[in-house]
Amino acid sequence: MSEFKPGELIVFKTHPFLHKLTNIKIAAYSEYSSPILIVKEIKDKVFDKQTGKDIGQQLHYIYYNSRDGKFIDNWINSNLVNKIEFCVLEHKILIEFNFKKELEKVGKEPSIKNYENLIKDSYLYKKVVLKSVDVELFKKRVNRTKENGDLVENNHLEFLPPLMTVIGYKFSDDKNKFCEKSGLPLIELKCKWYNSSSKTFSESFFEYEILYSVRETQELLLEKDLLSDISDSIEENKFFILPISNSFELEGSVNGKYITDTIGHSEAIVYKHYFYQMNYFDYMTYNKSIITIDRPFTEISEKDIFGKKYPNFNRGYKTKVSDCRFKFGEYYSIVYNDTYDKITRRIIKIADLFIYIKDFNEFVETYRSLESWNPEQEPSFVSYGYMEDGKVFIHSNDGSIPNNTLPKAIFNDENVEIMLSANCLLRKGKYRNFKLKSILEVREIIDGENIFEGVLF
Repeated sequence: MSEFKPGELIVFKTHPFLHKLTNIKIAAYSEYSSPILIVKEIKDKVFDKQTGKDIGQQLHYIYYNSRDGKFIDNWINSNLVNKIEFCVLEHKILIEFNFKKELEKVGKEPSIKNYENLIKDSYLYKKVVLKSVDVELFKKRVNRTKENGDLVENNHLEFLPPLMTVIGYKFSDDKNKFCEKSGLPLIELKCKWYNSSSKTFSESFFEYEILYSVRETQELLLEKDLLSDISDSIEENKFFILPISNSFELEGSVNGKYITDTIGHSEAIVYKHYFYQMNYFDYMTYNKSIITIDRPFTEISEKDIFGKKYPNFNRGYKTKVSDCRFKFGEYYSIVYNDTYDKITRRIIKIADLFIYIKDFNEFVETYRSLESWNPEQEPSFVSYGYMEDGKVFIHSNDGSIPNNTLPKAIFNDENVEIMLSANCLLRKGKYRNFKLKSILEVREIIDGENIFEGVLF
């Protein structure tokens, strides 16, 4: 049995990509990297007549030279190539051709007439592209480094195949219209594309096994115009709840809670070769990001995301960060000045509130209500919570603190450090401790659990 199949991707053995490792960045002289090849036809494996040694198969391949505007096809020995695997983008835009399965779904026999009618009704004037498209589209090269050592990368698009339109079809062999080994039809699709090299339109025939069918974004949902919705959201300054590419579990979660979504503010629509994307500002990473427009996204207004902001002016009174009554299990957006004097923005989920006491005797003397508190060992940390009037109360695991209510002056006490322990979404849900005095700004997030958390299937 052949180790290769029509439509599979292969590379010359000197290529840096290996098996599923297709995200390797190419440095030095990237032009030495050969193209991604698509198998068109396979000849049976042969063996040396004298030694019986396996001397491989002959593989008929194809690729596109985008610089010269030409499809190149030739033969190569299977011992000179490696097979690679690449999962297409997680969207419903690229579809594998399976004419036989489509006929079976509607209960039609795989006859010549039915195959022809299927192509005429469903694929004529539709878009197609070579199966190497995503590997070539996301291939990166690195040519130098910045002064700070970061890599500078750009796209390596020398072999990016063009988007084409089906304008006709034919059977490869007028006499034998089906493959005697697989029983599948020997159909070739006639395609037309704009040749950027010659500045003209070109046409050619291609075996359907080496192509993906490209669905229009507008056809993904009949009842919803996805592109218009995104365009309107930009004009109307709307937000979306958007899925993140790599979900992660919150540290300390007893119920296995995962962060699956983020808040995004739409900024622009981008067309990328054969599909549309939305540029948005990601409030979890506080950075610009991009997502493929292939499904409806949940719209949400700013007033339904963000609550009170601290510090802020309210009726002539300026609130301070310390006026925010942090609640366990609630989400907040904060601006934080860290130990290295670097200001960062992040979203946190409160896990605990505690006070670090520098001098216990001074602490008890300052807050006379605590004079009767006589622990066996002087504590350095105590947990705290908020009273209705804004005052705080402290408590320990053994509940041994009498008269534990403290005034708001605690937030200005140099003898203590007010601390927040929280899951930091910028750090993949890991626990981080934040000094209250280093938080420059806080904004409440309304119902953050429903916004960020989800179930993994």
